[in-house]
Amino acid sequence: MLARRNRIVEADDFRRVVRRGEKVVTAGLVGYRIPSDGCRIGIIVTAKSGNAVVRNTIRRRTRAITNSFIANGELSGDVVFRFRGETEQLDFAAIENGIQQCVDGWRSA
Repeated sequence: MLARRNRIVEADDFRRVVRRGEKVVTAGLVGYRIPSDGCRIGIIVTAKSGNAVVRNTIRRRTRAITNSFIANGELSGDVVFRFRGETEQLDFAAIENGIQQCVDGWRSA
């Protein structure tokens, strides 16, 4: 579970990161990042991804993965992960791989 200080909860913050952030596109997700102090994570999973059980599973897995990235110091800034419609098939390893690709993309930019 992400701590409250590590979550983006306001709609305006989501909008700001998605519109102005650096974008990295992977097979199952799109990552947006704006450098800032600390680290806050936002997760967007559309209804195209599946029913509520599938969407919540994707959110839980993403929170667990990003929590470890934050603890290791690999992830910083305001970050939003937007999962694409075909994410129903994503397992834990696939989500972790997609997030790692986003982090690597932001480092190289």
